Amino acid sequence: MKLDDVVSHYLLDLRNGNYSSYTLVDYCQKLGRWISLLNGLCGVTELEQVTVLHLRQCVDHLLNAPIDPLLGSGPGRGRKPHGKTLLASSVRGYVRVCKAFFNWCYQEELIENNPVNRLKSPKTVKRVKSTFTPEHIDAILGMCDRSTDLGFRNYVILLVLLDTGIRLGEVCGLLVENVHDTYIKVLGKGRKEREIGIHPEVSKLLWKYIHKHRHPKKSEEPILFLTRSGTPLTDGAVKMIIELIREKSGLTDLDFSVHTFRHTFAKWYMKRGGDVLKLSREMGHSSVMVTKIYLEDFGSEDARQDHTSFSPVGLLDLKKQVKKKRVKKRE
Repeated sequence: MKLDDVVSHYLLDLRNGNYSSYTLVDYCQKLGRWISLLNGLCGVTELEQVTVLHLRQCVDHLLNAPIDPLLGSGPGRGRKPHGKTLLASSVRGYVRVCKAFFNWCYQEELIENNPVNRLKSPKTVKRVKSTFTPEHIDAILGMCDRSTDLGFRNYVILLVLLDTGIRLGEVCGLLVENVHDTYIKVLGKGRKEREIGIHPEVSKLLWKYIHKHRHPKKSEEPILFLTRSGTPLTDGAVKMIIELIREKSGLTDLDFSVHTFRHTFAKWYMKRGGDVLKLSREMGHSSVMVTKIYLEDFGSEDARQDHTSFSPVGLLDLKKQVKKKRVKKRE
């Protein structure tokens, strides 16, 4: 069976499984690269010919060969200059997609032996995720001219990102009907719907945006955040807004993206005494272990700050215990 034919069938199965458009584009791009590498490096075009050795050769190439700037490291990841190689973290993404594909092939009984069983992902340098400080946030919000419709919209988008930690696709897909007084409802990864609480101040700003600053081109437009012309705001447009604010605020040395707001939300939620299980549910993670990745810079110093508030000793009346001890001694 030709690799490209099998990949086409696999992608069709993903579409039927309600995967997001971003995931489908990402898988299509990465699997296309795999086919190209297997053909060009290993002379392999048939599914049954692929071995773990072939896949390891491809991984080595991805890690060490200069990349074409048009390929980058995946959709939405920007362009890289000639001569640069992919980061190990990006190559791990390629390996993850490769494993998903061949596991599917094995489950569908298209191959007798699964070549990814012994395929390892490259190790990456463990980096602490960047987050914003209150000073950073003040500077960022100060870049929005709230006297204009677009400036007010941008201000609300930033606060929603900070208050809820939702993903880029989720903020663009947010519907007017899913904005409530105390929470919003979003459609996350795997087409799973979840509710996320919102701060009362953010709730008021959302109401004001909807009733005063939102001007849809069509009266029945369901999407919440709109462009100047009244059409739905795209992922690319939000990224551009974030980049412009980054430059205007002078915070160009920071890791500055929608995901930075997500990491900031997670860290400050915990610093203020939040529960990690509730945080995991609000962030739409499949498990608490995924959430903990966002909390790698939440160290013991942060954890001890509210120790007194949450210690079980706070449930005890120690003065009463001392009095009891004194009474026994007298007896």
